Amino acid sequence: MIVGRLAPTPSGQVHLGNALAFGAAWLSARAGGGRLLLRMEDLDRGRARVEVADGQRRDLEWLGLGWDEEVAAQSTRAYPIDGIPTFRCACTRASRLSWGCRCRMQPSRSGAWRFRTPPGEVAFLDRARGELVRVPEEDPILVRADGEAAYPLAVVWDDARDGVTEVVRGADLLDATATQVRLYQCLDRRPPTWLHVPLLLEPSGRKLSKSQGSTEIAALRAAGWDAARVWRSLVPLLGMPAEAGLDPRAFDARRVPAGPFVVDAAGRVSEPGPAGPPGL
Repeated sequence: MIVGRLAPTPSGQVHLGNALAFGAAWLSARAGGGRLLLRMEDLDRGRARVEVADGQRRDLEWLGLGWDEEVAAQSTRAYPIDGIPTFRCACTRASRLSWGCRCRMQPSRSGAWRFRTPPGEVAFLDRARGELVRVPEEDPILVRADGEAAYPLAVVWDDARDGVTEVVRGADLLDATATQVRLYQCLDRRPPTWLHVPLLLEPSGRKLSKSQGSTEIAALRAAGWDAARVWRSLVPLLGMPAEAGLDPRAFDARRVPAGPFVVDAAGRVSEPGPAGPPGL
């Protein structure tokens, strides 16, 4: 059975970019007759807020993106590194950029745990883009110096333990896939399938974020939008006719375009101009 997931980070409100990725995950799971999990990715304890998580649940429900089960939040879980090749590194980011890192050969006795990334390229299948080949990130942090698990380790462990069989997310995480496949291999777990949906950009060319508050779902709702209007704007970015709305029968991962697309302050979506948005 297909098992997908919605995995919001409760440090900001759901905006149109999040809604596009969550909608694609919902459509893909429902189109395949599968199940959908909700998991709060709240490892960033300095920014994660319970009230924000509650607001995200309300936004998802208002959008029509119901889930079958809510699983344990990341903050309640353990993320062992047994079986994963690692080394300890006390270098700062600045020192690594300036002088490189010697900790791979002479590991530190303190600091973060880094992935001793096995060499070579990784091939994986993206359901929209086909087979891709990427080189994993070199020595990413798996456990921070304060003992908190970092995203690459946490997301792989979570998806493996939760039985997730397909991951649908934004294209900004496409290059992270190779590192995650390597971690699955080290843990002797089978990777899920992948689908990366188009990024939504601010007119400046930056990735859409909570800094552009007018594109938050709560703000659009307050401005008089209904959920149907949101989906009429978004589903064409998944290769579906606008009138299809959240109809899984109209969803085909092979038709999802690469993007990106631009969203203005009024929530209108368009393609970038010939030269791309400023700053790209």
